[in-house]
Amino acid sequence: MKFEEKLNIDDFLKTVANFHKSLEYAKDAMDEYLDNPSDEEENFMINFARMAVIKAFEITVEASWKMMQRWVKINADNKIHEKPKRELFRTAHHSGLISDPVAWWGFYEARNKTAHTYHEEVAKEVYELANSFKAYLQDFTKRLEERI
Repeated sequence: MKFEEKLNIDDFLKTVANFHKSLEYAKDAMDEYLDNPSDEEENFMINFARMAVIKAFEITVEASWKMMQRWVKINADNKIHEKPKRELFRTAHHSGLISDPVAWWGFYEARNKTAHTYHEEVAKEVYELANSFKAYLQDFTKRLEERI
């Protein structure tokens, strides 16, 4: 089912670029403070950088699934907005838009954890996950650009 609607991804691409910048800035900040440590300052900067990456991750995962949903609605299933997120990721995978629906579900769940609560251990896990999200995001962005 194909509609004659054009998908504008400009704002989404800006969000993706900002996510990549947040990862770079966090890495630079952590590297600098790990090379020149002072315990109190190091902990503050590392936590601050981690929180910035997590917030960028939340925003980018949210923008990603919404963009995915718009594409699927136009190109595969115009009732996708009525279905659970797992179905969105499955449909996006079957349509060739993403490579791994299970990984995307994991990113979505992690985004929900950090958006609704803050625990140090969860923050550390999500920060690591955000770094692995980068490759999936690049793949999704490339596939999306090829299909519009």
